[in-house]
Amino acid sequence: MPGFVDHNQPTPASFSVEKPPVESAPTPADAPLDVAKADDFEIVLEKSGFDLKTIRQGSELVPAIYLASLPADLGALDQVQRKKQLFFSAVLPLVLRANEKVARDRTKLIRFRDRFLDGAKLRPGERDWLLGLADRYGIGDGDAELNDGLFAKLLLRVDEIPVSLALAQAAVESGWGSSRFARHGNALFGQRAWTEKAGITPKERASGEKHVVRKYESLQGSVVSYVHNLNTHPSYRDFRLRRASLRTAGRALDGKLLAGGLLSYAEIGQAYVDMLRHMIDKNRLDDFEGAILERRRVVTASS
Repeated sequence: MPGFVDHNQPTPASFSVEKPPVESAPTPADAPLDVAKADDFEIVLEKSGFDLKTIRQGSELVPAIYLASLPADLGALDQVQRKKQLFFSAVLPLVLRANEKVARDRTKLIRFRDRFLDGAKLRPGERDWLLGLADRYGIGDGDAELNDGLFAKLLLRVDEIPVSLALAQAAVESGWGSSRFARHGNALFGQRAWTEKAGITPKERASGEKHVVRKYESLQGSVVSYVHNLNTHPSYRDFRLRRASLRTAGRALDGKLLAGGLLSYAEIGQAYVDMLRHMIDKNRLDDFEGAILERRRVVTASS
């Protein structure tokens, strides 16, 4: 298979913006949860009432469990179904959390856009927030002006990623958490960087290539970077246009449909898209599209 695939990660290579969002250090109250082994994680899930079956049915909120890293022995588990359950239980809250932040920004963006189009004068703080948002999403060079075009560009980028698609890509790219990059760098999505200190060198990197797989301080950093990557990188403009079409039509985000906009994510192109769609179908990941996070965070194994 083309790309930088090592023996511990039988998954496609992905392409990424080199400069992800800054991963800020968590405060003590916001620190992610450390869980050493799969058995320990199962205890946390049981105590918090985390049940993928009821979440699939839409009858329960998703407990806000934010793991710092995957359990060290997750990739070595022999029971396939158990491994899948634990993997999705670890990644689902992180995806929902990242999407919530983007959704809040989008709601605020739409409110300011509507006022602007109605002829209202935005306050300096509101204007600064919009220009800062444009800068974060790679629009303009710091001298952007508020106009219809800027709002249109922002709305194309400031939007959520289908939960089913994010879960499928995390599973494929990390080998269900077994890859060297996931275990040692919290890298769930195989995103690249081009400075050695930013990541982990693939064992099968071709001579002359300089990319590494970006590493993160936490799993949440990997998820946030992935969401930002799909929302900003030029290679995924088709993904964003497809998503915008769904929004315009008043339709829900569709992971299988939007996977078609990720031909450039891996060197195998359409085969990668087919792989993601199969992953979504086989694991019924569409069930999680309407999942909602609880407000109370699970901060310790005994909480």
